[in-house]
Amino acid sequence: MTILAFLYKRNHEVIDSNDTYSPLYLVIAQGTSINENPKVAIYKETNQEPVLAIYEVDISNGHKFSAIQAVTLKGLPEKLSNDESNRGIWVYMSNDWLYLDELLKVADRDEAFKMEDPLFEVELTTEKKEELHKKGVQKPTAIHSLTADQDLWLVVEQDGSFNIVENLQD
Repeated sequence: MTILAFLYKRNHEVIDSNDTYSPLYLVIAQGTSINENPKVAIYKETNQEPVLAIYEVDISNGHKFSAIQAVTLKGLPEKLSNDESNRGIWVYMSNDWLYLDELLKVADRDEAFKMEDPLFEVELTTEKKEELHKKGVQKPTAIHSLTADQDLWLVVEQDGSFNIVENLQD
């Protein structure tokens, strides 16, 4: 929270929209080795402010989330999507897609570079739901692969919270 507050004060850019709040999650880049951690964009309300942040998930340190960049949004996005570069992200707000670079600054970019579906989100099959129930996740609504070997997963629950789950069986 302290890091987000610091980043909020440091970054005065406000992006505008007028929709209802729902947390959003997007894996920007998967971890591929012990030295390369995944990066995740998370949109959520923090201290009653809508915040979009990019985090690095430290695989070797108990899956600790460290904020890399954050921006306060004026309004509420409906969707997040990957860019082909895996650096910036696309945010759907006010009936339009907006590209944000890796510093979460609005940038001009051809919408042809926007991925149609989130790259690392996988289908939440009945089998995956059953396995998640065994691991204590009661109401999963989405699942994202955090690592290329698919040993680590970000699981979104119905209430908008998330869990990190290891070693799911297919």
